[in-house]
Amino acid sequence: MIVTSLLVHRVVGTREVPVLVEGVAKLGAVSPQVWRGAAPELEGYRSLAAAGVTTVVDLRAEEDAAALDEQIQATGLHVVHLPIRDGQVPTGEQVEAFLDVVGSSSGKVFIHCGAGVGRTGAMAAAYLVDTGQADGVEALTRNLAVGPPSLEQVVFAAGFEPADVARPPLPVVALSRFLDAPRRIWHNL
Repeated sequence: MIVTSLLVHRVVGTREVPVLVEGVAKLGAVSPQVWRGAAPELEGYRSLAAAGVTTVVDLRAEEDAAALDEQIQATGLHVVHLPIRDGQVPTGEQVEAFLDVVGSSSGKVFIHCGAGVGRTGAMAAAYLVDTGQADGVEALTRNLAVGPPSLEQVVFAAGFEPADVARPPLPVVALSRFLDAPRRIWHNL
């Protein structure tokens, strides 16, 4: 099944310009250079390449995350894996690696996890705060518009500081993983 998503591309100082991209759910612009969404189907990767995306950052830690890599690379896209477990947040090293990928990319960067909500939102928030495009609360608000992340991801986004990437406090992490466990178990059945 091919999913159609309407990407509203925001450029500072101009009106919103819609861009149609086939095969990508929950597609949205974090910035003119960084797009986010759910894990695309193969056709979605082709559509992203045609829309000017040159690099794909896959945040999935699932075993089958790299299953389509050869076919994706055949579309001309460069694939980077920064695996984060579902419901969790990136490490400082992963945030730094993502920012390096964005900084060195010759075109647009598309970032995704499975559903395009939690892990993607946490990394998008880190990018927005690090580049000065939003503070933590604004970045979190933008992410909540896409879907509900885990408590751990909410605290990470709201309190992100570029100079000191820290995971949320242990009680928050423990509660988040406890509350998120039924969803993750159900997803794996």
